[in-house]
Amino acid sequence: MLFGTFAVKQPGTDNPRMLEEDATALAEQIEKDFGCISEPTDWIWTQPPAPKVIDCVLSLHQKYHTVVEPRVKAFVAENPEVRTCSDLRKLMDASESKASFYAKYLNMKSPSKAATTSDVADYLFDIQKRFDGDTEEDRLLVWARWCRPGDYLSLGVKGFGLAGFQYLRMLFGADTVKPDVHINRYVANSLGQPVSDIRAIYILERAGEILRQPIKSIDVAIWGRGAGHGATP
Repeated sequence: MLFGTFAVKQPGTDNPRMLEEDATALAEQIEKDFGCISEPTDWIWTQPPAPKVIDCVLSLHQKYHTVVEPRVKAFVAENPEVRTCSDLRKLMDASESKASFYAKYLNMKSPSKAATTSDVADYLFDIQKRFDGDTEEDRLLVWARWCRPGDYLSLGVKGFGLAGFQYLRMLFGADTVKPDVHINRYVANSLGQPVSDIRAIYILERAGEILRQPIKSIDVAIWGRGAGHGATP
């Protein structure tokens, strides 16, 4: 597996003046719409690595509060000893198949999500070894803050793109945003034009700096409004 930072260019991301103008306009809209945004306090942010990996993959194209959250909470309650990526890999390996693991432990028939969960857990287990820290969780915090959006290309995991990768980084402590449909729509509506995923990330990160507010908190607020409620992810 290859690791490293990839330079991903999109139209406008290499024009500092244009990005600054868009970020300023977006910051003004965020302040108007949300005011001072508090830190997200939802359950998943304080969980160990294993449930975070499951939550991240399971949340792709699924309703969070009705489908994802109940299953992840049930998994944690029934398997409190499964905390690290290593623990998760061992449990999956002990199952008859990845698909059977999903059916048994998450009450979902989804071979594709099962395979993605296994691949993401493998990636994190491997890459955390490159960083300093007393525990896997400590090392994954360093990883999340070190890597950049374009590094999602290094995973090579089918069905796990930029938005999933950014949410994974957020779960492990990076102060960034995930360019999902709700985030991109809000940025596009605020600026009066569509934006690429990469551009949405950089504009929002800069807007957070201008507002002096945690970027992850801004993401959660925008996502909550776009999804019809005010909670994570």
